[in-house]
Amino acid sequence: MPGTVFSSLYTCMVYIMIFSGLIFGLTTVYSFLAYHGSRPVNVTSFTALFIVLQVIFILFTVVLLVRRRVGKVNSYEGSIVHKIVSSLFFNVLPGIFIKTGRLIVSRSIEDPDYFISFMRVKTREYRELFFWPFFILTSLFAFSFSAGVLGGMFFKVVVSDMAFGWQSTLTASSHNIHDIVSLTASPWSWFVPDTTAFPSLEQIEGSRIVLKQGIYSLTTQNLVSWWPFLCFGILFYAVIPRVVLIIAGNFFQQKALKNFNFSKPNFKQLIIRMKSPVLDFDTQESMVNQDIEKDPVKSELKGDSSASQQNVPVGKALLLVSKSVYSHETIQVIIKGVGKYLSLDVIETIGIKFDIDHDADAVSRIEKSDADQIILLHEVWQPPIRELLYYITNIREVVPEGIPLYVLLTGDAGREDLGVDGSDVNFKVWKKSVFKLEDPGISVIGFLQS
Repeated sequence: MPGTVFSSLYTCMVYIMIFSGLIFGLTTVYSFLAYHGSRPVNVTSFTALFIVLQVIFILFTVVLLVRRRVGKVNSYEGSIVHKIVSSLFFNVLPGIFIKTGRLIVSRSIEDPDYFISFMRVKTREYRELFFWPFFILTSLFAFSFSAGVLGGMFFKVVVSDMAFGWQSTLTASSHNIHDIVSLTASPWSWFVPDTTAFPSLEQIEGSRIVLKQGIYSLTTQNLVSWWPFLCFGILFYAVIPRVVLIIAGNFFQQKALKNFNFSKPNFKQLIIRMKSPVLDFDTQESMVNQDIEKDPVKSELKGDSSASQQNVPVGKALLLVSKSVYSHETIQVIIKGVGKYLSLDVIETIGIKFDIDHDADAVSRIEKSDADQIILLHEVWQPPIRELLYYITNIREVVPEGIPLYVLLTGDAGREDLGVDGSDVNFKVWKKSVFKLEDPGISVIGFLQS
């Protein structure tokens, strides 16, 4: 099932994001904390890269979420992060699984291109639901990066002799630095002793590096006083906010699932199939039917019950058909089948020639029609060549937003049986070709005939 395939890919992506974030964070902090004895780690550069920059990214994410909430931004589709993650999810990862024969992808999808197109179509169709999984993936990478930085720094401090200092060409006083540091440490200074929460004024003054004097006059106590402040800064300004964003993403994802709009036209046919009565055979039911036939009162009740099970039209359809291929009688049979099996009332039939220039009048009638479903009729045995797919794409462009375009495939128009079996090779070719158009508003269905 597509949901199982997506869950497998998403689980793999979660592990990839966590692992790559940790590795990237560890390698970055290790290269930054390379201490050679004469050059202490620059506290200002470390804070700017691993704390201030992360805060900027988090604030930028919050602003985008707020703007999306008020309707000004719909998604991250234009961002570089979204393009990288979606490319990895829809292109790289499925290709790896298909080539290596792993998971269920290779067993359920024969054509990798068809599978990728299928996932892209579903992404556009379920746009409201796919935003939060990608948001959670990017947040997991950022969280893992900051966690890797924090873990790498703590391990480096434990196993090696580190020294931290600050320097500036500007005339920055130690008092100003102390005020900034004490304000930054506000989230944790209320439960952590002052000697650990942040360096004191004396320690800040004693860890200032003057280029011409070197570090020989600086004491070890002052040079090591910075690392608890830096660790707490990463924890409270990078790690914990990302955890909050991940929790919020999961919450809004569940909310989006509960509030998903199933009244869209794309889901009407699915709901119809789920609500339609199932035909079953029961010996006792047959005996009851025999009794009903003998009893006129029961027979009348049976007629009322049968009438109540008739499909009530759930939409108005516009039928596009080549009248040079389908006769008037055949079109009437198809209209009855559309009403019976699709629960659609065909309010208008328009003749077309499958030429976009010749069908200009038909296109204008589509735009002005009151129909909420468009049905394009075609024989299944004719292959979907490029010109035909181009015609379908042009028709889709003039169909109003929110109205689906159904490509209804029938058997040979000259035969009495117009039904199309789901296992038909031609039908499968049609489905794959139309799916590769990657338009969720176009659906291929086969005609059913009783």
